[in-house]
Amino acid sequence: MLAALLVAGLVAAGVSTLALLATLPAKAQRGVGAWPWSRRLLFALVGTVVVVALAGGALVALGATRRNVEVSVIALALASLAWLPVTRRWTARGHLAWSNTVFLFVAYLAFMLQWTFGTGLPLASEIGGLMLWALEVFAAFLGTAYLWELCDALGSERWRRRVRRGAPAVVPGGELPFVSLQVPAHNEPPDMVIETLKRLKAIDYPSYEIIAIDDNTDDPSLWEPVSHWCGKNDVKFVHLDDWPGYKSGALNYALREMTDPRAELIGVVDSDYQLEPDFLKRCAPLFADENVGFIQAPQDYRDWQHAPYYRRLYYSYAYFFAVSQPSRNERDGAIFAGTMGLIRRRALEQAGGWDEWCITEDAELSLRLLRGGWSGLHVDRSFGQGVMPLTFEALKGQRFRWCFGGIQILRKNWRWMLPGPRTKDNQMSVGQRWAYLSGAFQWYGDLLALVFFLLLLAGAVNIVAGGGLLFRKLSGFLIATIPLLMVIGLVRAVALLRRSTSASWRDALGAFLMWQSTSLVTARASVQALYAKEAEFLRTPKSAEQASALDAVRGNLGETFLAILGIAGIAAALTHPTGFAGPLTAFLLLWPTFSYAAAPVNSLAAQRAALPADLRARRRTEFLRTGGARRVTFAAGGLSVAGVAVAAVIALLAPGNVHVDHPHVIGPLQDKPAASASSPSPGTSSTSSTAPTSSSSGTPTASTTPTSTSTPSPTVSSTDTSTASPTG
Repeated sequence: MLAALLVAGLVAAGVSTLALLATLPAKAQRGVGAWPWSRRLLFALVGTVVVVALAGGALVALGATRRNVEVSVIALALASLAWLPVTRRWTARGHLAWSNTVFLFVAYLAFMLQWTFGTGLPLASEIGGLMLWALEVFAAFLGTAYLWELCDALGSERWRRRVRRGAPAVVPGGELPFVSLQVPAHNEPPDMVIETLKRLKAIDYPSYEIIAIDDNTDDPSLWEPVSHWCGKNDVKFVHLDDWPGYKSGALNYALREMTDPRAELIGVVDSDYQLEPDFLKRCAPLFADENVGFIQAPQDYRDWQHAPYYRRLYYSYAYFFAVSQPSRNERDGAIFAGTMGLIRRRALEQAGGWDEWCITEDAELSLRLLRGGWSGLHVDRSFGQGVMPLTFEALKGQRFRWCFGGIQILRKNWRWMLPGPRTKDNQMSVGQRWAYLSGAFQWYGDLLALVFFLLLLAGAVNIVAGGGLLFRKLSGFLIATIPLLMVIGLVRAVALLRRSTSASWRDALGAFLMWQSTSLVTARASVQALYAKEAEFLRTPKSAEQASALDAVRGNLGETFLAILGIAGIAAALTHPTGFAGPLTAFLLLWPTFSYAAAPVNSLAAQRAALPADLRARRRTEFLRTGGARRVTFAAGGLSVAGVAVAAVIALLAPGNVHVDHPHVIGPLQDKPAASASSPSPGTSSTSSTAPTSSSSGTPTASTTPTSTSTPSPTVSSTDTSTASPTG
């Protein structure tokens, strides 16, 4: 029965995904009422009937019993109906993609759990299989988080809280609130900071002040010109020397000691941003709603159009503000991202100011504000452009800090993110809690992918050993499921990025690869943040204009090493190309290997990309801003985690003589008995290589590729595919 449900889920999820990606995104509808809701409901019901019929037809074609077909189509239909109240804002395409993919996740996990305990595995193998199954559950959780954003972005027909361009240009009645714009800077070129302050002076708004705070810049030649300019242009300035708390400490000083008593709103502007004159006129009036505690406009960037590296990097940044933030905003779960945002002063002071323990103080503040009952708003329109990290190493340092800060927030506040009723201490709704909990856990996607990459390498070693090692201590998988889900996940991610940012297919794929090439440093940060109170920032090396390939490799030694291991694993897996296991393991190693290999390539591309003269000068000094200033943390925790991972891989390769049959699909859905685990015949052994699947939203889930080899003869290497593939 579970096999039939799994095949039905594969067909339904595949068809629904193609329908979602093959048509244009839904146009937002302002009107509400009985007709729009009835139309969406009608199309969802018709779409459900079509998808259920296709899934049932596939089962009939595969020879499934009548009972299995009936139960499968009824289960698919009930799953679709159950999600209708939750997805009522979405088109039929978005609804079906969500309900059928979640159905597939559940069917897969149930099938693998049944196989782990139902095939007579030895106790150690059952424990190993259960551990991997737990990883697959976590991967499915991450997959649903990504999938929700995708379906929300492409399927929403009506947005309830979306603010596309800010408040009207002319606000009728009422006095505009006084705003304090605060510009923290650390080791920034003075000309760039002064240009930012000039743009702030040109803002078209009647009542605001500007405060520039230099945070612990050692070189007086960097901050003294800014101080001199501020003195001549009626801008408040302070230089903080040996001041604690980093950016948060500087902002707290400005809030307590320098902010005008009339100020009702606090705005944070990074020192490289150039704002448009109507920023405050469009955003400050949104605080007319007394429940609004903060608003956040997109962080945007300049001078990216001409160099391929910066173009791909720009599109990778755009994803969060074009997809994630609008989706979170619908549940009032938007993040305050710092620059280009405004905060109600009263809300900030009630929350206790900026927390100095967290290196992503802006996101942490928005969580506290929502807990206190305040609301947040995301505004779609960009009102200013800053400068992206100009070296790849600086990008890695930024990603490290973001991930470390995200896990810091999760570690301290996870109890507030769990589902539950509103209380006096925590007034967050279930939707808000889900937004922050799923967003924090998404940082572990890269660590999960790294674990599965190591398991794939171990599988390649098993293939080289001729299949004489017991690698089937992990749960199995369906041969056809893995490539299908991997391809669907990649296409979904790239297609959504392309649609949400107007990028070309090439740039969208490059943007996705940009984040993937930083996955090792993110995985490291996600582990270190579990035990370290403060971050050891990655130090960006000082670089020359004409960096060599060797310099790029030196700056990305870890990624280069993993890429070399991946290439070796691919070659090893292809030593047995006649069965499924070798080619499939090699195929699944391709993407992570390519991602790690892209790190030194991106490093070299960033150093050689064309930039205006002022940004070329800033690129040469990136190391001043991204180097480590916080206390160095002990590496014992990270070394322990690495040691456990290596020990687990070695344990997976422990010699054994137990034959374990791979999971069957076609036979069970036809109600034919499947082979069970048994002792191998003399001189033979059955093994498998582990292979992670990629969830339909781009998140990997672990599985294994079965292979059966005959060890006495070096010329025999075969895989039984008659029952492993859903195609028969």
